[in-house]
Amino acid sequence: MTRTAPAWQLLLAFALSLLVLCGLIGWLQNVHIISANGMYKSIQAEPWIASPSTARLDQSNYLFFPLYGVSARLLDALGVLRGVPWKQFAYLNAFWASIGTVIVYAFAHRLTGSARVAALTSVFHFGCGFVLLLSVISEDIMPGYVFVLASMALAGLWFDRPTWQRIATVGAVFTLGWLIEWRLLFPALPAFVLALLVAPEPLKKRIGHVLVLLASILAVSGIVQLLWEGHNGAIGLHDILWTGKGVATGWAGVTWDKAWMMLSGVGNYLLLLGGFVDPRSAKDAAGPLAISVLLQVAIFGACVLLLWSRRDEPRLRAVAVIFLGTLGAGQVLNFYSQPQDPQMQINVMPWLAVVWALLLAALLSSRRGVVLVLALLSFAPFAWNVSALAKWRGDDTRWLAATAALEKRFPPDSSVFVYFGYEPITTWQYALWSRTWDWDNRVAIPPAPSADPKFKWIAINAGAIRHPGWTAAEHAAAIKRDIDLALDRGYRVIVSDLWTWTPEVLAGYLGTVAAAGRTEAIYRMLHDDFRATEAFKDPVAGTYFELQRR
Repeated sequence: MTRTAPAWQLLLAFALSLLVLCGLIGWLQNVHIISANGMYKSIQAEPWIASPSTARLDQSNYLFFPLYGVSARLLDALGVLRGVPWKQFAYLNAFWASIGTVIVYAFAHRLTGSARVAALTSVFHFGCGFVLLLSVISEDIMPGYVFVLASMALAGLWFDRPTWQRIATVGAVFTLGWLIEWRLLFPALPAFVLALLVAPEPLKKRIGHVLVLLASILAVSGIVQLLWEGHNGAIGLHDILWTGKGVATGWAGVTWDKAWMMLSGVGNYLLLLGGFVDPRSAKDAAGPLAISVLLQVAIFGACVLLLWSRRDEPRLRAVAVIFLGTLGAGQVLNFYSQPQDPQMQINVMPWLAVVWALLLAALLSSRRGVVLVLALLSFAPFAWNVSALAKWRGDDTRWLAATAALEKRFPPDSSVFVYFGYEPITTWQYALWSRTWDWDNRVAIPPAPSADPKFKWIAINAGAIRHPGWTAAEHAAAIKRDIDLALDRGYRVIVSDLWTWTPEVLAGYLGTVAAAGRTEAIYRMLHDDFRATEAFKDPVAGTYFELQRR
């Protein structure tokens, strides 16, 4: 039995991790790298910061907004970025990511009995592309991921000799994680159940252990439900267990485009190489992404070869079932949803750090030259990914300036914007102008000029996301109706540089929401029914055109 890591080592791991991440956030000056979702989450959290007693609970992030709302209030009280939650959230993520570093260190130390292995494994995990990215931007996944990671680590160390106390603890920690982000419930739960079913115990006892796990999950969920009963937006236990987030939307579904996005998600998890958004860009970066995936396969293969003789050890088997089971279940679910998304990959990919720890433990007793190489390889992902993140340095300031320039050029009271829907500028206009979503055939707009709402816009991808059952013709007709409505009411209709996209590029972006088949109808509608004149060019936001009927 290996010993637990000393407390001073855990505190040092936390402090060093937090110091590096906070320094990196300050240096990058961009908390919206690759994903601007954190801006929307910080806006949604504003009622929890201003008045928690009346703020509304979110069904799929039941504990996230209360947690980050209280945390942002604390930062406000301390004078840290007061009133700027979208920046505060990045630093809160750095805090939780540093707890994650402690978990990885403690797990690797207990698994291998080596502080050196634990340190290098922590550095390796810390530096993985999506882990580092989500530790320094304002996305909402980090606290939920850390709780689930902790439950997986405990299960890996305990489920070789499970007791009801250990199982209940794992279930409780796990439940707190998925109550922060609901979809975290699904990848790890099958792995927990499988690990308990293959434990070296009589069958009746194994079935009982599974029931204890499920009971602990239901008990903690029920306690949380009772604690929030009567609060604004509170829901029942059934609705907590099944929120249906993302189901019956354009994000769901199985297409061949998802295979390219899966390559992007798995490849970028280790090394940030590009192709983050759509299948077309993933194809363009296929070579480097494939190399990253092959490196991961090589790490796994080397570990299996070195440890094959120990395959019957109960603890090693429990660790393999927990982490590889989560990988398998998670990637099946990701293929159905958004496999390229960093927050969809981070919770199913920690197997890589575990395999690295086992590989280090098997090889670090070798000659000094091998030790040095392994140490350098442990630091390599961090070095690569910091360099990759650097190209986005300072973009928050540039996007703020671009939003101001756009407002000056196109007065919002007389302008309606047409975007694909992924453009970063839409996030800034939404946050700084007015918190209004795209029209999607659901708006009654007054004649121009009208200052309310300030941000008036049409999104090409809206029909694919919200109406997956539409035909291509219905989708194109809906966009045309919104554009015609804007022109009929006297507005200037301003379209982003999506106007210059080829059908192949448009199909690539529509492929992210399983709607590539709608490309021809949408493209023909835009270019057959309207003409465009270049009206503005910004070095950050790109080129804008004014639409008129043909």
